[in-house]
Amino acid sequence: MNIANVITRFRLLTGISNDEIYKWKALIDDACDYVNSVLIKKELSESEARKVEMLCAVYALKLHSLCNDENITSFTAGDVQITSPENRTDRGEKLWREYSEKCRDLIDTKEFLFGRVI
Repeated sequence: MNIANVITRFRLLTGISNDEIYKWKALIDDACDYVNSVLIKKELSESEARKVEMLCAVYALKLHSLCNDENITSFTAGDVQITSPENRTDRGEKLWREYSEKCRDLIDTKEFLFGRVI
């Protein structure tokens, strides 16, 4: 797995600038370690390696979303109204579920992949 590819995909998913990506390097490394721990196949084709890199980036996005969840759905004070258009935590979780399902031939889905025992 090429960690530079994972970082590039994570940066694209989050919109984080190149100057700030170093702050999230440990989280990206943790996501890669987790995904590697649930891999079924150790010898991957080029296509499978790209899938795993994307899966790592998506799991890092999920962790990033959890770290940055502000839990604001709607707030009004006089003439000021703040509304969160989408819950980032839900977006990260939804994308993780989608990609882990697409990669079920590469990862062990009997783990706690979806926040519960399967």
